[in-house]
Amino acid sequence: MLINLYEILSVQGKELTVKAELEKAQVAFRGETLDITYQNPFFITLQRVEKDTVCVEFQVAASVKRVCSRCLEDVVCDYTLDVKRTINVVKKEAYADNTLEYDEIGYIEDCTLDVDMLVLDELYTVLPMNVLCKDDCKGICKVCGTNLNKSTCNCDQTVPDPRMAVFSDIFNQFKEV
Repeated sequence: MLINLYEILSVQGKELTVKAELEKAQVAFRGETLDITYQNPFFITLQRVEKDTVCVEFQVAASVKRVCSRCLEDVVCDYTLDVKRTINVVKKEAYADNTLEYDEIGYIEDCTLDVDMLVLDELYTVLPMNVLCKDDCKGICKVCGTNLNKSTCNCDQTVPDPRMAVFSDIFNQFKEV
């Protein structure tokens, strides 16, 4: 969803509330594809605080379908984003002199606010690196790939002591007898 900010920037202290709806999104995040579903609709409050500066405030709930880091099963995580952010609305040429942050380039272009990109930017900050389906997730078998939460396997799970690798090599050489 795009919001034109010209009307807000024209009058000092002007405030505008916009009803926003975001569509279901599928985005890449650290090598993982996230399915994001938003609670619709939500309201965005925009207020001009200074010349070329707008305060954006909203609350949105999102459900993100991710993959468990241990067993690779799908996990749905719910997040509520309370956002209050001050945004500088300037032309891209102003970023060329490196006096301004590059933070807002992704969701501001020619006085137009891309709400989808702003919400994604905020969502990325709260997503954990790894997600577990449950605290005591057993993961998958390293040998056969069986999900150990659902069933057990008969694979050899012993991990040899690396300090004994030299002795193991000697025994393997003479095992041919």
